[in-house]
Amino acid sequence: MSRGRLKIWFEGLMQENLLGTFNVIRGFADLRDLAEVSISMPYQGAKNSTGTGYQRIHDDNHVEDIKRFLSKGRNRFFPEIVLSLRSAGPKDPVVRYVKRRTSPNDKAYWVGVNLKELRAEGGSRIRRIDGNHRLEAAVQLLKEDDSFASIQSHRLAPFCFVVLDSDKPEDDELAEAMLFNLINSKAMLITSEHSLSVLMRDDGAAAERFIEDPQLYLTRWMHAKVKEWPQGFYTSMGDNPLSCLHAAACVLLRPGGISKTNQEDLEKEASQLFGPLYELAIRLRDEHETFVNSYAFLPIAAEVYTRHSMVKSAKGANTEVERRRRTERWLRDFSRWFDRVGAADLPLPVDPSILWTVFKRDFDKKAGQVFIAMSFRESKTLESIYKAIEEAIEQYNEAHPNAPLSPMRIDKQDGPSYEIPARVFNEIDQSRLVIADLTDEKQNVYCEVGYAKAKKIPFILTFQGKTEIFSGDTKSSVANKVHFDLAPYRYIEYDNPLDLRDKLKKELDAWIENK
Repeated sequence: MSRGRLKIWFEGLMQENLLGTFNVIRGFADLRDLAEVSISMPYQGAKNSTGTGYQRIHDDNHVEDIKRFLSKGRNRFFPEIVLSLRSAGPKDPVVRYVKRRTSPNDKAYWVGVNLKELRAEGGSRIRRIDGNHRLEAAVQLLKEDDSFASIQSHRLAPFCFVVLDSDKPEDDELAEAMLFNLINSKAMLITSEHSLSVLMRDDGAAAERFIEDPQLYLTRWMHAKVKEWPQGFYTSMGDNPLSCLHAAACVLLRPGGISKTNQEDLEKEASQLFGPLYELAIRLRDEHETFVNSYAFLPIAAEVYTRHSMVKSAKGANTEVERRRRTERWLRDFSRWFDRVGAADLPLPVDPSILWTVFKRDFDKKAGQVFIAMSFRESKTLESIYKAIEEAIEQYNEAHPNAPLSPMRIDKQDGPSYEIPARVFNEIDQSRLVIADLTDEKQNVYCEVGYAKAKKIPFILTFQGKTEIFSGDTKSSVANKVHFDLAPYRYIEYDNPLDLRDKLKKELDAWIENK
């Protein structure tokens, strides 16, 4: 191999009809040369079931991990860089490969790349099939410290040129994509239980293990901790306990979680976190054993405690006790959803915290709006009734910050004109609950309750048995009634707005517990 401004040469051995399919040229080359002559093929999305490119999105964090391994890791080894080589052979003016010697038994070849012609064509003759992140990491490392002795030893890396010379470019592109997916989907992943169990046997110095892979280091630390947890907790993670712990470590090391700046900070912050997680496991296990004794508990509990238990200082304290209390509420809501969808029987996802994302999206979509159906006539009594409903919801929100509700009354909406019946039904569709006050016996209220019932949206009925009417200094009472079509349903009968507020608050508490 030699370097030059106009051409770069690579030397390797040809293997013909490898696996009966490909001709490949293997050798060693300078990483910067391999990077300079090759391009990546990131996946660009699909239209009509076809897409361009095949590689994963470039991940800067992954590149940084590889750089750390190359510069400071033990047992450093650079796996083969697999590249496709589009060439017509010895006479190709852009990229050509020729035998070094005429002997038929000599398999040594030269691969010559004309940089000027390659760039003029767009530089797509040599494409990265496997090793894109490794190339980026190594080149960045060499640029950052070109003189450092330990980095100099990593200039050379093994390469494998897969020769593609089909008459149909689309066939070559398909071959590249198939090779990429075979390499990246058929081999055992580093996060497999087997791989993790092997890596956990590493007896190297703790400082060295931390530098090489903070996530694996935290997995080992967590493994020792959870063995001390309630009886059956570790074994409940089934045949893949290390995979569960590795996934939890990934969650914890994300931005906003614990620090991986140095070994001391990581262990200190992890210790502070595992106290609350242990307490949560104890408190939740009796009522939510399926969730607590599952692969999802640690990753989800870590996600919620680190990222969803903090509130703005104006809304409350962020002491450990308060954060644990908020986390417990979220986890109880999540555990009910976990049981309802049968998540314990789902295949183990690479990142179990994705279940929290699904739950939260569903929760946010359904949570919030409560449609208020009631008489709209001008009346101080009716205004007091609506005020009582609002106050009941406010008190409920204080007691259930994880599931806040917001009252919506159609006549209180601002904005452009709209068709009232259509808007009413649309708002009911978007509501988590309907509160219908049957006082005044309005037909529209009965209709709205019937629509909610048809849509399987839960409703709470309220009713003031007698309405007081003032005429000058004279006060009289008018008896109300619940008509026959809703009479069989349970409803809250109240004497005055304060009575309604207190009874409705209890009803909302009972409703959310049943949910």
